[in-house]
Amino acid sequence: MCQAQRCRWAVVILRTDRNTMNRIVYIVGLVVIVLVILGFFGLR
Repeated sequence: MCQAQRCRWAVVILRTDRNTMNRIVYIVGLVVIVLVILGFFGLR
């Protein structure tokens, strides 16, 4: 029983880590896109 609970916690931790990484990648992507757009309008 204890082993099953450990496995469940491991799965929960892995899911939260993946969600956190996805959010970080999404935010970095948005920042890059905004900087590219601002740079494009700033140069012209």
